[in-house]
Amino acid sequence: MSLLFEELDCDKTCDRVDEFLTDDLERLILMAGRNLTDLRSPSLSLAPGHSSGTNHAEVNIIRGLNAEAEVRAIHHTIYHLPEMSKIIMRDLYIYQMESWQVADAIRYGHTQYNVLRRRAQLFFADSFDHWQRYMACSPIIDLHRYKKDRNNTDNLAK
Repeated sequence: MSLLFEELDCDKTCDRVDEFLTDDLERLILMAGRNLTDLRSPSLSLAPGHSSGTNHAEVNIIRGLNAEAEVRAIHHTIYHLPEMSKIIMRDLYIYQMESWQVADAIRYGHTQYNVLRRRAQLFFADSFDHWQRYMACSPIIDLHRYKKDRNNTDNLAK
């Protein structure tokens, strides 16, 4: 057990990363006025995305800025992961390849691929915290899930 970190529930954390990048990424991209293909480049343009909407209400502008910051944080997180993890996360969530296609692309069998995918998802959860702060995202989304503490009560990070 680590002295610095709470005990991580790896399965729930990986599920949370998968849900976030599967369910929320596309919506964030649309809110930021971008396209999924914008994320395919290792360097995301600093130019703001262009939206077809003309609503300039303050709330919508702030939502767009926060969505843009989240998209940038996701992009930087993926492209700053160790190489194998970067390939897996990019292929799964940006190129939207099937798991078997990613496993074939990296030339690993199904079992070893699942281990590498889980590691990549855990690396993403750890690194995403940093890149959200760097991009001044608000609120900060913690994708980690923790095991119950020694007193068998739920952790606040749930």
